[in-house]
Amino acid sequence: MKNSGALFMDFGLIMLCIVGSLAVFVAFLMIENLYLLLAIILAVAAVSYLFAKAEGIRTPIVGAFQRRRRFAFATVLAVIILFPFILRSSPYWIYILTIAILWIIVCLGINIQFGSAGIINLGAAAFYGVGAYTAGMLATKLGSPALLNLLAGAIMSMVVGSVLFIPVLKTSSYYLALVTIAFVMAFHTLLNNAEWLGGAQGIVGIPLMSIGSYSFLQEINFLGLKLPSQANFYYLALVLGGLLTLAAYRLWNSWVGLTWNAFNEDTGDELSAQCMGVQVKKWSMIAFTVGNFYIGLAGAFFAHMNSYVAPPDITFYLSLLFLSAVILGGVDSILGVSVAAVLLVILPEKLRALQQYWMILFGIILVLMLILRREGLIPVGVRTYGLKKPRTADTSSER
Repeated sequence: MKNSGALFMDFGLIMLCIVGSLAVFVAFLMIENLYLLLAIILAVAAVSYLFAKAEGIRTPIVGAFQRRRRFAFATVLAVIILFPFILRSSPYWIYILTIAILWIIVCLGINIQFGSAGIINLGAAAFYGVGAYTAGMLATKLGSPALLNLLAGAIMSMVVGSVLFIPVLKTSSYYLALVTIAFVMAFHTLLNNAEWLGGAQGIVGIPLMSIGSYSFLQEINFLGLKLPSQANFYYLALVLGGLLTLAAYRLWNSWVGLTWNAFNEDTGDELSAQCMGVQVKKWSMIAFTVGNFYIGLAGAFFAHMNSYVAPPDITFYLSLLFLSAVILGGVDSILGVSVAAVLLVILPEKLRALQQYWMILFGIILVLMLILRREGLIPVGVRTYGLKKPRTADTSSER
C-alpha cells in the first residue's frame, strides 16, 4: 500500500506540473492584453525563483520526475503531439510553433559547433540561407520532390561549410568568428545582387510541401476533428526535429561528444587533446559540417513551408539570435537550447507592442544571464553513456 501511495503521489505531481504548465502556456498564447502577458511572465519568473529556493517544494517534484522518467517523457510527448488539436482554432500559432521547431533544429546544429566543439559560428543564417535557396532553386527549376530538396539543402550547406572551413582551419577563437561574420555579409550581398537567385525579390512560387499525392494544403481530419493545413507542417517538422534531437543527444552522450569537449576552450584544452592523440582539425571539421547539416535542413524546410525565400530572411541579426538561444539555454545543453529557441520565437510574437524596445529588453536579459547564471536556463548534465545508474567503484577487493 505504501508503494502504491508513493506511485500515485509521483504520477499526481508529474501530471499537476505538466498540465499546469500547459494551461499557462496556452493562456499566454491566447491572451492579447499586454499587461496580462507581462503579469504571466512575472508570475512564471517568481514561481521559478521560488522553486529554485524552496527545497521542500523542489525535492519531491524533482524526485518524482527522476523516478518516473518514462511516464514524464511520454506525457510531455503526448502534449507536444496534441498541440495542433488544442490550438486548432488558431492556425497562426500552429505555424509559429512549427517555426519554433525549425529554430530548435538550427540551434542544435550551432550547439554541436559552439557548445560541444567550441567553434564560434556567427554565420549560421548564411548556411540557413544556403539550404533554403538550394531547396527553392531545385523546386522551381527542376520540380524535384520536397523531401529530396530538404536533403539536398542540408547537404549543400555541408559542402559550402566544408569549403569555408579551409580558411577557418588557419584561424581560431575570435578570428574564426570574424570569418563567419564576413561570410554571412558576403552571402547576403550575393543574394541581393544575383539575378539568377531572384535578386532582392528572392525566389517566389516555391511549391508547398507534399509527399506523393498528399498535399500539405489539405486539412487533417482525425476522428471528426479537423485540423488546419498548418498542422501538416507541424507534424513533419516534429518528426524531423525529434530524429535530429535524438541524434544530437546520442552524439553528445558518447565518446564523440567527449572528443569535441576535449579541445573546446571552455571544457578542455586543444594542446592537451593533441597530446592525447585527438586530431583536432579533423574533429573540428566533423562538428562544423554536422552542425551545418542541421542548419541547412531547417532552411530548406522553411523555404517549402513559406513558398518563398528572400534576402531579408537571411541576415546577420538572425545569426545573432540563433547563437543567443544557445547561450541563454545553456551551452552544450540540448534541453536548454531547445527551450531557449522556443522562447526566442514566441516572446517577440507576443510582445509586438514592445517591438521597438525588444532589442533593449533582450540585451538586458542576455547580460543578466551572463552575469547571474552563466550556465544558462538549463545547465548541461553529466554524460551517462547509456547507463541507467552511474557506476560505483567495486571495493570488495579492498576488504
